[in-house]
Amino acid sequence: MLNQANCSTNSDSLFSDQWHLENTGQTSGTSGEDANVSNLWNTGNCGTGVSIAIVSDGLDIDHEDLANNVERGKSHNYSNGGTDPGTAGTGLGTAMAGIIAAEPNNKGGRGVSPYAKLRGFNVSQNRSTTNDADAMIRGLSEVSVYANGWSEPEFSGKFQDSTSEWRSAIDSGLSLGRNGLGALYFFGSGDGDTVSSFSGIDNSNLNGYTNYHGVMAICGVGHDGVRASFSEQGANLLVCGHSKGNGDIGIRTTDTTGAGGYNNGSSGSDYSDSNYTKLATGTGTAVAEVAGVTAMMLYANPNLSWRDVRMILARTARKNNSGDSDWTTNGAGLNINHKYGFGVVDANAAVNLARNWISLATQKTFQTSTSTVSATVTDGNATGVTNSIVVSGSGISTIESVDVNVTFSHNYYRDLDITLTSPSGTQSILLSRGSDGICVNIAVASPTIEANGNCPFIGTWRFGVLRTMGESADGTWSLRLRDQGVRGTANGTFTSWSMKLYGY
Repeated sequence: MLNQANCSTNSDSLFSDQWHLENTGQTSGTSGEDANVSNLWNTGNCGTGVSIAIVSDGLDIDHEDLANNVERGKSHNYSNGGTDPGTAGTGLGTAMAGIIAAEPNNKGGRGVSPYAKLRGFNVSQNRSTTNDADAMIRGLSEVSVYANGWSEPEFSGKFQDSTSEWRSAIDSGLSLGRNGLGALYFFGSGDGDTVSSFSGIDNSNLNGYTNYHGVMAICGVGHDGVRASFSEQGANLLVCGHSKGNGDIGIRTTDTTGAGGYNNGSSGSDYSDSNYTKLATGTGTAVAEVAGVTAMMLYANPNLSWRDVRMILARTARKNNSGDSDWTTNGAGLNINHKYGFGVVDANAAVNLARNWISLATQKTFQTSTSTVSATVTDGNATGVTNSIVVSGSGISTIESVDVNVTFSHNYYRDLDITLTSPSGTQSILLSRGSDGICVNIAVASPTIEANGNCPFIGTWRFGVLRTMGESADGTWSLRLRDQGVRGTANGTFTSWSMKLYGY
């Protein structure tokens, strides 16, 4: 292991405010609803030396609590080609940096992995097909973790696919990163509620970035362990980190030096020192927390592959908000929830399991044949249309993830309910809008409900599923499409479907 600077002592002036690191109920939240990191610091794990790229809107590389952990000359500015990513935008990148690796015993608070290394890629300041892909593999020979705070389809309510170039970059990172162990890609599940009237309309599986098999989609919970209102649900979620939730309680972290970022000095509820903020929000902050935990895992066991990390996070996640009605267990005995994935990240449990982890066997994939259905999905019919695919001889006894490719059409797809049932009986809701009946038009400056309630989809969409992790692939899988009849009287068509299973 690397020589370790001491992070067990704690003289950080703002640490007592950092409820996401140690929640004692100081913000009237739930005591213990935190990342569970303190014991790891006491045993000498500070994530030392693990390189993390923050892919967002910028990074204040000279911030007093970050500068010593920034890898000089390793950042990239996609606007001017320089090595200073700047501080334009919301300040999310700088906030994420503080959550991950603010230096301990320095000026303000501390990060989850206080001696991890940081670099920033400000791709959200100059989005393009080329830049999006480049940001996934820039510094690949050195970067272990890519913590992404971009691509959330705000107000979308629509399918937003990723590009083939971006997917190829992710695939390259998984195969070549970390000397073949694979780079780790974390994305927020999506921020679907930046306007209260649009609360809860989005699903993370509508985003071709967050539902890609090589990406780990991270949801957000507040200081009480309850889903943050903007955190998108989905069958593709892995685990949750902490973010701004109920009671308007945000994450305490670093902010852009001076008047930029979250703390511009205009809010009486924020710190008087504008280099820090109490108001950091969004699933990007949850991503940062999980990325910091992952640095501790890699410090404890540098031989973990990206697949190992994903499996460990799922197996060690803590069941939060236990009264939520969506909690169930899958065929492998793992807790699952469409709001929370496998639960909230638990650093202590994850690192303890990681220390002596036996690497997963070589991954196998199994592509099913396409099942042609060509059936009408009748408006308002509660039975819907169900079709089955029998998988045999896959060689996969332990599923890691599943891609479900569905070809369908509907004039108002938000009336559709699409549910996958595995051979073990685990149900995964791939699409369900219920009674909200909203489709948002993002072609205008301000989000508006589309005229005539139309929200059409014609084509094929890939849905990502993690909820069947640990189950066997062989057996009968079924997919049901039904129209809930909330808006309009149009029928739909279930044309065909297939699956690609990943596991060992």
